[in-house]
Amino acid sequence: MSNSDRQLQEKLALLCHVVKDEKIGIMQIDLQNRDHPLPIYGYIGKEGDTLASSSNFTLPQLSLEQILQPIFLDHFLTQFFTLFDYQQRVNQSLSKGALIKFHSRYKYLIMAYSQVAYRELGRYIANLSDEIPLDEIASKYQQKLMKALSVAPNREGQTNALMHMAGYFKRVLNSQQRQEMSQTILLYRQGIVPFSKPYDLLQYWLTIYPDDYLVNQRYFSPYPSAFNYLRSQL
Repeated sequence: MSNSDRQLQEKLALLCHVVKDEKIGIMQIDLQNRDHPLPIYGYIGKEGDTLASSSNFTLPQLSLEQILQPIFLDHFLTQFFTLFDYQQRVNQSLSKGALIKFHSRYKYLIMAYSQVAYRELGRYIANLSDEIPLDEIASKYQQKLMKALSVAPNREGQTNALMHMAGYFKRVLNSQQRQEMSQTILLYRQGIVPFSKPYDLLQYWLTIYPDDYLVNQRYFSPYPSAFNYLRSQL
C-alpha cells in the first residue's frame, strides 16, 4: 500500500468516525439514478463524478483525490457541516427566531466566502415577511447559503472577515497589539504567512478578552474539532 493510499484510508476512516459521532446517516447513492439525491448532506466519489442536485440546491461534493488536499477538504467539511447544522437547528425546529439565530452565528463565515452573499443574506434576514410561508423562506435561505459556500474563500474574503473580527478588540488592545494584529492579517493577504497566523492570533486574543458574539461564531468551528488540524495547513 502506498503512502498516499494509507493517508486516504486514514482520512476516510476519520471522516466516517466523526460522521457516526454526529449521528449523521450515511447512504449509498446510485449514480445512475440521481434525480432525487436528497436527503443526504454530501457526496464523496471518484474524480470526475458529479451528483445531480435539484435545480435550486447546491450539494457539497468531494472527490477521493481531493481528500488529501487541505483546502478542498476544509471547503467540503465546511459545506457539509453547515448544511447539517442548518437541517438540525432550522429545518427541524422551524421559526423565524431559529433562522435569525442561525444567520447570526454564521455571519463571518459567510463574509469570508462571499461579500455579495453576505450583503444579500443580511438583507434577506432583515426583511422577513409575514406574508410568505416560513418553510418557503427557510428553503430560499438554504439555497442562497449553499450557493454562497459553493466556492472556497480566497485571501481577500478571509482578510475582510478577519479584519472585521479584529475590530472587536480595538478598545482592549494597545496600539502595538492592534498593529501586530493588522500587520499579521495583511501579511496573510499578501501570501507571506499562512492563514493559521492571523487565525491563531485572533483566537488567542479571544481567549484573553472573550466576546460572546465572536465565541459563538461558526467561523471558528465550521466542522468538528477532529479536523481542526486543517486550519494549520491552509
